[in-house]
Amino acid sequence: MNKKMLPDFYGILEVKHYIKGRIRLKVNALIEDEERAKELVGRLAGLKGIEDVSVNTLVGSVLVKFDEEAVDPITLIGAILNILGLEEEVFEKKNGKLFSGMREIVESVDFAIYNKTKGVLDLKSTIALLFIVVGIRKVRQNPILPNGVNLLWWGYNIISKGGNE
Repeated sequence: MNKKMLPDFYGILEVKHYIKGRIRLKVNALIEDEERAKELVGRLAGLKGIEDVSVNTLVGSVLVKFDEEAVDPITLIGAILNILGLEEEVFEKKNGKLFSGMREIVESVDFAIYNKTKGVLDLKSTIALLFIVVGIRKVRQNPILPNGVNLLWWGYNIISKGGNE
């Protein structure tokens, strides 16, 4: 087995280095948390096949030396997640940095429109009005095509659902 075959959980538990019988992990939950580090060392040291455990709480680094005949590295990672209570966090749905950045941009534009119009419009109402105006133009140009009607419907729905939903 090599490092690439071991599970990584970005921001929670990451395998930084692995060779047979020795694994170094980065565990953010241990940064500046001496109590948790002591608990981890104590509980891991009591497991069969664990030879040595050391934790650096300055950077959240965990070094475990173990007998691979007695302990599988994947099982060891699972035990560490369990001891630290990180199992739920591993499977929790998280938004990516790109999505979070886009959300901040949208909130900033919303805030700017609201302030510039002195509270008359926000981003949602501006988009709704845009759909309505373009929809009216499209209906006037060619009332048979559904595009204009769709835009009118979307604009109406945005307005009728209300403010910040």
